[in-house]
Amino acid sequence: MAGSLHSSAAERVGYITRLQSFSACHRLHSVHLSDEENAKVYGKCNNPNGHGHNYTVEVTVRGKVSINFFFARFHLQEVIMIPLDHKNLDKDVPYFATAVRYETF
Repeated sequence: MAGSLHSSAAERVGYITRLQSFSACHRLHSVHLSDEENAKVYGKCNNPNGHGHNYTVEVTVRGKVSINFFFARFHLQEVIMIPLDHKNLDKDVPYFATAVRYETF
């Protein structure tokens, strides 16, 4: 009902936020520098096998109060964890293989 002070649960909107941690590696390396220059500029972060980090992603979902938490967790797994967790971001994740990275500037 428009203008009603009491809305049903189906009309209420809420937010849920979930923090998810994952581990991944990457290599800092510029194609504009020689191997020696890369080693000098980036140090151990230029290791050909990469170096690792632990990341935390925060995802907030907005929806009706009847948010399906399993559905939200499933999508977090599909979008974040499966593609990124324990992966080499440079080699295993297509987006990062072609994305412009800060070490190229």
